[in-house]
Amino acid sequence: MSEQDHGGATRARQPAELIDALLGLLALPRTGEFYAQYAELVRGLCRAEAVLVVDATSLQEGRSEGVAIRLGQDGAAQDLQDLAREFTAARWQASQAQGYSHDTYRKSDGLGCVMLLVRLLDVVPSALLISLPERDRAYLKEALVRALLVKDLRPQAPSSASALATVPAVPEQAGLLDVLGLATEVLQAPRFGAAALALVNGAVRTLGLRQAVLCWRSAADAEVLAISHIDRFESTSRLVMALKAAAAEVLATDRVIALDRQIDSEQSGGAWPAHGALLEGLEGVRHLASLPMRDGSGQTQAVLITMSDERALTDDQINQALLMLEMIYPRLADTRWRDANWFKQMRQSLLHRLELLVGPGRPWLKFGALVTSVLVLAMLFVQVPYRVEASAQLITDSTRLITSQNDGRLLEVLVDVGDTVTQGQPLARLDTTDLQQQQAEVLSEIQRYAADEDKARAGGALAEMQVAKARRVQSEARLKRVAYFLQQARTEAPFDGVVVEGERRNLLGSSVRRGDKLFRIAQVRDLYVVMQVPEHAIREFSGDAPAELLLLSQPDQPIRLKISSFVPMAQVKGEEGNQFVLKAQILDPVAPWWRPGMTGLAKIEAGTRNISWVLFHRTIDKLRLWLWW
Repeated sequence: MSEQDHGGATRARQPAELIDALLGLLALPRTGEFYAQYAELVRGLCRAEAVLVVDATSLQEGRSEGVAIRLGQDGAAQDLQDLAREFTAARWQASQAQGYSHDTYRKSDGLGCVMLLVRLLDVVPSALLISLPERDRAYLKEALVRALLVKDLRPQAPSSASALATVPAVPEQAGLLDVLGLATEVLQAPRFGAAALALVNGAVRTLGLRQAVLCWRSAADAEVLAISHIDRFESTSRLVMALKAAAAEVLATDRVIALDRQIDSEQSGGAWPAHGALLEGLEGVRHLASLPMRDGSGQTQAVLITMSDERALTDDQINQALLMLEMIYPRLADTRWRDANWFKQMRQSLLHRLELLVGPGRPWLKFGALVTSVLVLAMLFVQVPYRVEASAQLITDSTRLITSQNDGRLLEVLVDVGDTVTQGQPLARLDTTDLQQQQAEVLSEIQRYAADEDKARAGGALAEMQVAKARRVQSEARLKRVAYFLQQARTEAPFDGVVVEGERRNLLGSSVRRGDKLFRIAQVRDLYVVMQVPEHAIREFSGDAPAELLLLSQPDQPIRLKISSFVPMAQVKGEEGNQFVLKAQILDPVAPWWRPGMTGLAKIEAGTRNISWVLFHRTIDKLRLWLWW
C-alpha cells in the first residue's frame, strides 16, 4: 500500500517523524482520542490497511465471553470489522511467548490478508492488530519491526520530584531502535567480512555484552567467522574449537540456548555439554546465550554466541536480537556467496542442494550413505548384460603362397606388404644372367647339330645324319627348359588380392633356393573371425551366441558377429594360459579397408548377470581354488 492510500498529511510523513509523534503522544491521558491517534499513526508507520487497538483483559483473565473492547481504530469500517472478528483467544495465546504472532485470514469480500498481532505494554492488557494485504507479505517483517518499536504505551515518568513520588518508576526496556540501527549498519556493509565484524561488534555495544561470536554452518559442523574486537584468530585454538562445538549444538537443536554460570555450573551445562564446557573455559563470563539465525525455510544456518559478565539477556532482548538476525540473514548469505571464490561458490551450491535433498546436518555423510545403499541394492538386484572378452583376428582362406621356382638371387622386388595387386602383375624378378648364357650356348649347339645333319644328308651318310638329328632334338629340349626357367624367373600375382607377407627390404638382393617362400597374397573375401577365449570364461556362453568385434585400427565401429564353430581343444599360449578357439561369421558388410590379419577385441554375449557377480565372480573363483571351497 502506498503512503498516498492512507489519505492525510500524517500518513505522508517519514517514519522518523511518525515515531517522534508517537513518543510525544505518550504524555497524553489514555482516552479514546489517545488510542485513535495512536492507531492512525501506527497505520501510517506500518503502511497497513487497517489498525485496531483492543482491550484484552478478558482474555488475559481467561474469560472468553463477549467481544474485546475496541480502544482505538483507523481504517475502513468493513476492514476493521473483519479484523476484530479474527482476534481470538487462540491468537492471543499464540503471541504469549514472543510478544507477537501473525496469521492469514480472508475478509468478507474474499480477499486474502495477513494479520499481525502485537502485545502492547500498556496500563491494561491490550493488543495491536494490523491488517496487511496478501500482496504485501514480503513487507511483513519490516511492519513487525516498526510495530514492535512503538509497542510500549506506558506513561513516561514525569520530571518533577513530586511526580516521581506519585508515579511508579518504569523499568528500562531493551532498545529496539538501537537493535534496528545495528541491523541497518550490517545491511549497509559492502562485503561479508565487514558485515560480520559490524554484527559482532555492534552486538557487544548494543546489548551490553562482553564478547560476541558469529558462527556459520559448514556441512555438518560450524565455522567461526567473526569474533568481536578480534581481526584474526587461530581456527585450531582451544577456544575456537569450543565455540564450534557450542554452535553445532544450536545447529542440531534449532533453538536458543542460554546458560548461567551460577545456576548451571553444578550440572556442567545440563543438556548442553558443549555450552557448559565453553562457559567453564571463559574466565569472567557469567552468562552465555546462543541465538540461531534462520533462513527463509526456517532452518538454522548461523549462530550468534553472546557472552556477558554483568547481567543475562532479557527475553525482550533475545526476541529483538532474533528478529534482527532474521532480517539481516538474507543479506549476509548473499554477500558471503558473492565474496567466495568460484570453488567455494560451487561447493556451497552443491551443499545447499544436498541439504534440500537429504536435510541439514551432515549432508555429505547422509548422501554418501544414500549413494552406498543405492549402489549395494543395484549390485544385488540389477541385471546387466555380461560379455566375455577375447582376442580376435580377421582370417580368410583365399590365400596363395608364392615361392621361388628357381635357385638364384632376387634382382628386383616390385611390391611390399600391404600392396594391392592384380592378376598377372609382376611381383619380383630373379637374376637371369646365367640362364641367358645357357640359352645362347644351347642355340649355338642347335645350329651346329643342324649343320652336321645337313652335311651327312648331302654325303649320303645316313647313320651320321641320324646321330646329328638326335643331338639337335636333344639341344632343342634343353632350350625349352632354359626358356621355362627364364619365364619362371619373373614372379607374377595369380589373382587380385593383397600382399600380406613378404617385405621388400628383406627380400631384395637375397639368394633363394627353389621352394623358398617369397610372398603370401590374400583375397579380401570370405572373411571370418578367429577368437581366443580364456579357459575360465568358456563356460559362460552358448555355441551360437552373438558377439561384437572392435578392430584396433578403428575401435569406434563395432562389427556384429555370430559364433559358428568351437574347437573343443585348448591351446596353450604362454603366460595367458589355456585358450579355446572360436570361429565367428561376420554379419555386417565387408568394408574396403579391412585386411586379413587385422586384430582386435571381441565381446561375446553371455546373458545377464547381477552387477555383484560381474565384479566379483573371478575373485570368488580364485578363493574357491585356494581354499578348496
